[in-house]
Amino acid sequence: MKFSIKHESRGRIRVQLAQRRMTLDQADLVGTWLQGLDAVDQAAVHERTCCAIIYYKEGGRAAVLKALHGFSYQSEEAAKLVVPHTSRATNLEYQEKLVGMVCGKAVRDMFFPAPLRMVWTLCRSLPYLGRAVRCLWRRQLHVELLDGLSVGISMARGDFGTAGSVMFLLGLGELLEEWTHKKSVEDLARSMSLNIDRVWVKTDDGEVQLPLSKVRTGDRIAVHMGGMIPLDSVIDEGEVMVNQASLTGESIPVARRPGSTVYAGTVVEEGECVLRVEKQCGGSRYDKIVSMIEQSEKLKSSAEDQASHLADKLVPYTLAGSAIAYLLTRNVTRALSVLMVDFSCALKLSMPLAVLSAMREASIHHATVKGGKFLEAIAKADTIVFDKTGTLTYACPVVAQVVTFGGREESEMLRLAACLEEHFPHSMANAVVRAAQQRGLTHEEMHSQVQYLVAHGIASTVKGEKVIIGSYHFVFEDEQSTVPAGEQAKFDALPPEYSHLYLAVGGELTAVICISDPLRSEAHEVIQAPA
Repeated sequence: MKFSIKHESRGRIRVQLAQRRMTLDQADLVGTWLQGLDAVDQAAVHERTCCAIIYYKEGGRAAVLKALHGFSYQSEEAAKLVVPHTSRATNLEYQEKLVGMVCGKAVRDMFFPAPLRMVWTLCRSLPYLGRAVRCLWRRQLHVELLDGLSVGISMARGDFGTAGSVMFLLGLGELLEEWTHKKSVEDLARSMSLNIDRVWVKTDDGEVQLPLSKVRTGDRIAVHMGGMIPLDSVIDEGEVMVNQASLTGESIPVARRPGSTVYAGTVVEEGECVLRVEKQCGGSRYDKIVSMIEQSEKLKSSAEDQASHLADKLVPYTLAGSAIAYLLTRNVTRALSVLMVDFSCALKLSMPLAVLSAMREASIHHATVKGGKFLEAIAKADTIVFDKTGTLTYACPVVAQVVTFGGREESEMLRLAACLEEHFPHSMANAVVRAAQQRGLTHEEMHSQVQYLVAHGIASTVKGEKVIIGSYHFVFEDEQSTVPAGEQAKFDALPPEYSHLYLAVGGELTAVICISDPLRSEAHEVIQAPA
């Protein structure tokens, strides 16, 4: 990419990109790409001027300029880049509306003749007068009545300039309220979004990358090891271990096989699978989150309802204040000024925005709040029930106990298990290997080729005997292993508070490795701390 340096200071550089126009998508792409460079601390791209302002780390100037020179919109690196949802389009839309509104007001005041301004004011006033008449018809004293009275009385006095100014200020306030609200919703949705916009869809010609919004019912999505599941789906092919910590807090991956349901936001930790889409996506997850937030706004707290009702309850007092001002001064302009000082809109706007901001702050700390009523409820709570995994625990499995069978030695069974498990990056496998290392149990490769069955376990051969380690389903149901004679009671007494990893040699159970998730050292103090 060609560019020129327009200005620079220590740690900051502004470059002009060599292109006449820049689309919003291009600006987002360049901004996201710059932000991903190791040498860049912060970057901002302005599509109107085709400029990029880059804050770089110490000694990173040359690296930034070299990377920028090699960037191209058509490069593979750019094609693979997932651009997160930004508020650029929303800001541009409302900036144009704001500029258009202000410029329109200036043009009308400076160039329109008085009769034409009067006609425009009359036409523009109809919605405000209509809402005021509806309030009177329904015998409701709402804020809309104040707006209609301000505009109507001004026009009745022949003061069309004041009526036009009042409507301009009301329209300006409505625009800023809508802009603020929409941006708050988008900021919250962006902080909650998975930022998955493209997925791999299996076709007759292989896997094709498509936008998530184009996924249709019946499509089959491929998810490989380490990939995030983009939609709530059903597994069509493959067996995988899925990390559901983002959903349930459970640190130990769970097995998922064909026919099992998997959820968006969870991660395929081992294996790969093909998901079947049973319901059309109808938009990205980001759009779904926006819809969820908009729905959650219906779950208002009592404070929000009180603020909304208070704004309407102030209307009679505003009318009374206007009447008193007229009686004391006999000046219609001063009476109208009371109607125009309408701060009830601020009450209606401030509470929802405060709730949206609180929801966004909670999402930054990995807590999802679905409405203001729940924020209010938790403020009144005197008891909190914790899901221990990942909250009160470290979410890092460790070996708590090794229960042996058939007269086997504990150290030998742990050594054998570690010998098999060291080849696979599973969290429970890592726990077994760490336990063997901590006990100083070194080993040489004793087994033949290892066969790993995703979501089941490991099978190999040691000294001519088949050795398997894995889940109950794999060891006892698939491989038909048995508990040694006379030790069934010992097997039934295994501590239920642990996860169990079963080891069998020659078709007979030899050990059960108990896996635990230890409590955080500070958990006791946190729970005992006063609210």
